[in-house]
Amino acid sequence: MRQLIKASVYLTVTLILIVAMEGSHAIENDSEPLNSSDVLQASLRVANFMENYQRLPENISAGNRTLDCASYTYALSRVLSGSKTVEYRTVNSPALNIRRISLKLSSTRYNEITVRFRDFTDKYSRCPSTLSYSGGKIDFYNTVYLLSKIGRYRYQKGRMPTDVYIRTPVPLNAYRINSQTVDSRIRSINSEIRKTSSLIKRIRIRIRTTGNIRTRTMLQNKLRSLENRYNYLRGQLRYYEGLKNSPWYVPPSLRRYLSSTAYCSVTDPNVVYLARELSGNTSYATALNLFTWVRDSVDYSFYYRTRYGASGTLRLREGNCVDQTHLMVALARTSGIPARYVRGYCRFISGNWYSHVWAQVWIRGHGWVTADATHSLNRLGHVSNWNTTVSRVNEVLTEYRL
Repeated sequence: MRQLIKASVYLTVTLILIVAMEGSHAIENDSEPLNSSDVLQASLRVANFMENYQRLPENISAGNRTLDCASYTYALSRVLSGSKTVEYRTVNSPALNIRRISLKLSSTRYNEITVRFRDFTDKYSRCPSTLSYSGGKIDFYNTVYLLSKIGRYRYQKGRMPTDVYIRTPVPLNAYRINSQTVDSRIRSINSEIRKTSSLIKRIRIRIRTTGNIRTRTMLQNKLRSLENRYNYLRGQLRYYEGLKNSPWYVPPSLRRYLSSTAYCSVTDPNVVYLARELSGNTSYATALNLFTWVRDSVDYSFYYRTRYGASGTLRLREGNCVDQTHLMVALARTSGIPARYVRGYCRFISGNWYSHVWAQVWIRGHGWVTADATHSLNRLGHVSNWNTTVSRVNEVLTEYRL
């Protein structure tokens, strides 16, 4: 029995030592510097990812390390400014404030951006949201892309580029289907079908009436080509007609509810970026994701009328009912979902009556669905913080400007 106890104690002590040694080894790995070649190789993957997917990667592999985007960009700025190895360092990411830029930067300019980014991050242990340099300003999102393009070039060519052209890799909208394009293609295809059908009829008549064997053979070859063309066009027409039954297709009468307005910019890159990140498989799933995000991520703030608009509300993450509605409408419209403003006079659960603004989104098969994101009790299509039976709707608007 005594020997069994000794063996058990020995095993326990051994396990403790092993765990301690593994912990010590993990600490040593954490303190190991990053190799410049590993960071440059990572920049190749990041630049390609941003060009293909038009967003930031969540995690980046560099050698045997997995870095977040901020730590990776800081490490890359050190490598591009001359460091052979980089001490691993965790830095904080800024809130995204994407600007659309399209410009060519000389080596002097991009080196200035690299050094300023490195020095700012060194000093404050966080990446700058927007960085000023002698040529203007550049935001964090575009800085990640710029430095990654430079790193990719150096990794592939073994030297720094003479200059770098950068265009913000964020699309103009988050549409799944452009309904106007669908209609335009259907009209164009129908026109081509009519022309092709007319030619087929004329050639068939000529084949029957010609007595020249060589001419008949030539016409028969032409006829086969046109018939193939006709069948291809019919297939294309079926495809585009099918898109009109998609939940993403918006009828012409509702397309005014997709437009950009003074306080509802549907091409703001931050709105587009978020809308794409929240996109679901269907228009209903997407609307639900957008509604839930605004409801849970934007704090209610009491004031009258519009103060921030959609862009400012997204940046500040706060707003009254009007500004929260601006953001909800902008996210829906940039996703290709019609959205409109509703203004009414409502009795809230407190018993008080207030003028109120909320959004409605149009979902195929559901019609206009209420999307009041100003209270945590509300759900898509259902309001709990004011009484819908006694409250009244004053007006329904494409644009709200008060």
